[in-house]
Amino acid sequence: MRDFTLQMYSEYLDALKKSYPVILRFDEFMSHVSDIPGRFCLIRHDIDRNPGNALRMALLEKELGVKATYYFRARPHVLKPDLIRQIAASGHEIGFHYESLSDAGGDYEKALELFKRDLSKLREIVDVRTIAMHGRPLSPFDNRDLWKSSGNKELLRSMGILGEVYLDIDYRKIAYVCDTGRNWLSDCSNLRDTVVSEIKADFHSSDELMEALRSAKFPKLVFQVHPERWSETILQWTWQLCFDTGINAVKFFYHKINR
Repeated sequence: MRDFTLQMYSEYLDALKKSYPVILRFDEFMSHVSDIPGRFCLIRHDIDRNPGNALRMALLEKELGVKATYYFRARPHVLKPDLIRQIAASGHEIGFHYESLSDAGGDYEKALELFKRDLSKLREIVDVRTIAMHGRPLSPFDNRDLWKSSGNKELLRSMGILGEVYLDIDYRKIAYVCDTGRNWLSDCSNLRDTVVSEIKADFHSSDELMEALRSAKFPKLVFQVHPERWSETILQWTWQLCFDTGINAVKFFYHKINR
């Protein structure tokens, strides 16, 4: 079975359900962190583009009885109100995938204003309680840096945000498995979508990953996938493969030139 298909994703979900009796949304995790059991899984999706794929994935998860968190960019091609409401109605959390510091060209004051504006746009559609930065690999700015100031972190709390998933979770004992770059290797084509973890969770094939999930190798797991990458037809799959390969090449040369 080819990886990065919805059929393969359903197989991963089946393995996760059998290995993890507790699968949480990020708002649930951050609201009750002291009560979380020793074995759990968090499923996360970043919606960079192609929200239609996100809806298909959300409905598949609903059918299988799985909850996840969907982080949406505030871009016209992504911010589709009816679609977002449908995902939320399926039992999933909607979060904000912000890129404000990159949009503001590194201007922190302007970035805060853009963040508040775009958060309000998303909150006109659904409730939002957690956020996750968008990596923007061709931008020199790391959007997480917007919260380096303690004053800015307090401002975030005053807006009713439980936390930023990169900054407000201790990942040292959590395995972080991510499909960035169309692979399961944390240091291959992955420039910013990383966390500090003591758990090595790299896989060279879908078979390796499936074995780890089925054997419940990791007591605590974040499973991070981008819906745009997961296709239903061979045509979609081939197009996305070419797109991901091209993006990886651009990222490689851009950062090689700008080192």
